[in-house]
Amino acid sequence: MTYSLGGTFSDGISWQNIPHTVSHRRKLSACIAAAVVGVAIMAVQDVQAAGSRKSSKNKAPSAKVVNELQAENARLREQVEQLQAAQRALGLRQQETAAVPGSGAVPGTGPAVAGATAAAEALAKKEADETDNLGEVVVRARSKLEKLHDVKQSVSVVSGKELDRELALDLGAITRRASNVQFNQNNTRGASLSVRGLGKRSFTETQDPSVGITVDGVSYGLSQLGNFSFYDVDQVEVTRGPRGTEGGLSASSGKVNVVSKAPTFIPTAEYSATYGLREALILKGALGGGVIDDLLAWRGSFIVDKGRGYYTNAADNNYSLYNRDRLSGRAQFLLTPTDHVKAKLSVDFEPNQPQLQNGLTFYHDVPFRYADGSLVDPNGAGTGSNLLGKTRLFGFTNNAGVFTGPRAYFQNRGFTWSDYIAGESTNQTNFNENQGQTVSNRGGLVQVDWDVADHILSSNTAVREYRFDAHNDEGTPYDISVDGGGGVDYRQYTQEFKIKNKPGGFIDYQAGLFGIKTWDDIDSKTGWGADAGAWFTTDAQYKILDTNAGANRGAGLALLKDSLQDARKKGTTSVSTASGSVFGEADLHFTDALSLTSGLRVTKENRSTTDVVGLSANGAGGALNPVAVRNVQLGGFNSAANGNLQGTNSAAQLALADSVANRYFGAAVTSTPGAAYNSLTAAQKTLVGTAKSIRSQQIGQLYNSVRSDYNDVLYTAQLTPSFKINKDLTAYLSWQYGEKSGSALNVNSVSSNVKPEETHALELGLKSFWLDKAVVLNADIFVMNVKNYQQTVQVVDQFQTDINIANGQANPIAYTSAQGNVNKVRVHGVELDSVFNVIPNVSFRFNGAYNIARYIDYKNAAKPEELAYLPGSYVDMSGRLLPGASKWNFVVGAEYSKPVWDKYLFHTSFTTNYQSGYNNADNLSAYGLTKSRSLTDAAIGIGTKNNVLDLSFIAKNLFSNNAHEQGWSSYSPYPYPVWYGIQLSGKI
Repeated sequence: MTYSLGGTFSDGISWQNIPHTVSHRRKLSACIAAAVVGVAIMAVQDVQAAGSRKSSKNKAPSAKVVNELQAENARLREQVEQLQAAQRALGLRQQETAAVPGSGAVPGTGPAVAGATAAAEALAKKEADETDNLGEVVVRARSKLEKLHDVKQSVSVVSGKELDRELALDLGAITRRASNVQFNQNNTRGASLSVRGLGKRSFTETQDPSVGITVDGVSYGLSQLGNFSFYDVDQVEVTRGPRGTEGGLSASSGKVNVVSKAPTFIPTAEYSATYGLREALILKGALGGGVIDDLLAWRGSFIVDKGRGYYTNAADNNYSLYNRDRLSGRAQFLLTPTDHVKAKLSVDFEPNQPQLQNGLTFYHDVPFRYADGSLVDPNGAGTGSNLLGKTRLFGFTNNAGVFTGPRAYFQNRGFTWSDYIAGESTNQTNFNENQGQTVSNRGGLVQVDWDVADHILSSNTAVREYRFDAHNDEGTPYDISVDGGGGVDYRQYTQEFKIKNKPGGFIDYQAGLFGIKTWDDIDSKTGWGADAGAWFTTDAQYKILDTNAGANRGAGLALLKDSLQDARKKGTTSVSTASGSVFGEADLHFTDALSLTSGLRVTKENRSTTDVVGLSANGAGGALNPVAVRNVQLGGFNSAANGNLQGTNSAAQLALADSVANRYFGAAVTSTPGAAYNSLTAAQKTLVGTAKSIRSQQIGQLYNSVRSDYNDVLYTAQLTPSFKINKDLTAYLSWQYGEKSGSALNVNSVSSNVKPEETHALELGLKSFWLDKAVVLNADIFVMNVKNYQQTVQVVDQFQTDINIANGQANPIAYTSAQGNVNKVRVHGVELDSVFNVIPNVSFRFNGAYNIARYIDYKNAAKPEELAYLPGSYVDMSGRLLPGASKWNFVVGAEYSKPVWDKYLFHTSFTTNYQSGYNNADNLSAYGLTKSRSLTDAAIGIGTKNNVLDLSFIAKNLFSNNAHEQGWSSYSPYPYPVWYGIQLSGKI
């Protein structure tokens, strides 16, 4: 299917649904932006100040100006050096900077010297101007945070220098350096970001993320696209609260904006090589500079991130869990045909790489009692064992309810129940399936800025592709789960046009259009091996096929094995989204002190989701298939639970039944259809009926293609008055409103769309400088009310309910977990972001937040495991804190650097992130409680002052704090315990 750019906007924007005033603004923006279609934005470039001066951020209007400044600075430095040499020689070797011989002038006082002195003063002034115009000297994050003084919202910034110093490569490490934002670890498909406790989710591609991710001006429609190793980063900004009136993809809770270092005309060659614990090898590099003077520049960068995981695999020690095998590269090209036009082309590529970052789960006995004190397994009383946990896996009980050991099928195979639950103490898994997950991520963008008529016109065109394919194991060395897991094939195309005036008048504004088109195919795969039948049987079923089979035991074991071996089930969900937006934001400056920021965004959403679930392979037991499952024909014969033929069977079905009788019991097939099968004894038919039941239970629900559609008009708005009390103090009051799109969803083949999420946020903040900007302190208090909060909830399974009603069940209503809405959630708290540079050579940073994220109205919550004894299927979680939401979290960091031995610089730093305890279980089970934890990264090293060479020792999670929830019967441990390594880095 072909989609055009115009189609994206025409699908995404309905004129009838847009207010008249917004419509006019859209027309204006579209007319102006049409002049720059097809090319790209050129971002602001980084320029390295020559000599021993620190890096500065380029704000120059063109590369030509940068080159002129660099040349002039070099010329002036040369003059100063000549002046100093002349002064040291007391005029004996006077050249351009000495007094003219015979003039009677005293060395150091003549016009040439005066001229050189003036040149030195000019140099100092030029370098000061360069600092103002091309960037700022970065000391820790001081200057970065200073730039946020006039930003009227809660926002944190982390510089690329900070990230490099302590080798912070992924979203988890990055967000640990900004308060009140959390990376919820899972695998590269299911992890998510949450801000102020909002946004924790996993494996829900039909739902937009609450916290948006933007990389180099490109908004990501899925959080997964950002769950990789980051490199060559200039800075990262974390914004809290609803966003969208400034452009890009809207986000209901916040945004994380990553900016890579851009190409410049100044030659650049940077490198970094790290070797560390568990054979970790991390290589990073960047190379660039001018290709054609004043016209074309480039920058290429890459990362290689490899290493063994902390958790080993006892079944195959060649593999480890949470290993790294990542390779990625990016190439950028900067084109400056005139002083007024800048274009950038960027492409990045991460090829398929397999990693074992899936299924890291440790198991233990199920608790003995529910919350009310009643026994989970009454048969386990007094036996010293939890029979429920064992009999569900590979053990069974006798008629007296006493555990008699592992099933004979698994005896003497070198793996016991003790091995199964030993992972907690040994830090080992037992996987026979070591395929892990394979992920790739790639994309490209074209950006252009056109400086015309006191405005900047911008275009941003981007495409991205992401693939994920998991192969999971059940945690034993047995042949049980094969080729199971999820797969994702995602593509997105985005286009943004923007107009922005140059600031300085009564009104500063920006406006534009944004469109996104996504295609997402999600596979859910289940596969069974030769041992799956024995693993998934109930105790009663196993006894029928093995223990009580008697003379038919051989046939029973064959049926047990064939019931599931090599069968495959596959579900495919296809999600398509077309979204178009018109946005605008303006700053009205009534006085030098009083300003008002207002913004509006209107978005038209068109979404569809199509689901289908079927058997992709029959395997060895195809003859044991049901006749059909929900109109999905499987070709089996019709029989009862005891194996007797029932209902109507065609000649082909009877022939299939005869083949079963012949294969497993040797019954002779005659010309009479069904005769061979009917010749079986009742016990033999029971064996067949039991095997068919095992297969049917594992196959579960199948259904043919079903589609749901969702269409809506969504709004985002903000209104923020601010008052500059003096040059160092600015106060603001911000009201923000955001709507997060609902989703088209099918629950068990029945359309069950999710409602849009509505967020009202109010924030009162103060931005301040103290002690001549040596102290930067930003603080705010906030409250956010969310209506129809989107997360996993307990919903009615309407299809299964209808079946139960048709079968006359006394309690027919069936329930299942699915994406849905919580009526109301409220978040409120206090946030602080500060930097202290009052002690020479020391920079100190403190970020903190006190945050209460609470369910206000949540009556449709699923029961946690310990409350399974309660009647009904819902519990009321109103008043409880949201999963994953800490009350307290803060970041403390410090850096100390001091020149030593004339040419060298000693440096050391640390960053500690603290989170108070929280519940990490989506159902808020008491067994999901996680204790408070603090994670500390640290570095110490020495390098040359000119950054040519640096040697550092780096430690991550220095104190190996691995706090995690315990879970009802299993848990996933913290994936990254202590790690340390040596890093060699520098510039060439």
